Amino acid sequence: MNLQIDFLRTFIAVADTKSFTRAGKQVNRSQSAVSMQVKRLEEEVGKPLFERIGKTTKLTSEGNVLIGYARRIVKEHND
Repeated sequence: MNLQIDFLRTFIAVADTKSFTRAGKQVNRSQSAVSMQVKRLEEEVGKPLFERIGKTTKLTSEGNVLIGYARRIVKEHND
């Protein structure tokens, strides 16, 4: 599995803001670009990472597992 750092940053932003639109503002991408990155990350891991309920987004159980790893990977990359 080869998880791209940009996809992980976007994943974290969506998890933190609970919104694809607000996450896009945080990572300087359009909402559609955020959606595409999350979709590609979900394809890479083979599981849905978010439950979309109306305009609210929450992590699935698989997303909850990945978020800790994603935060560590991005932190290590930044350091």
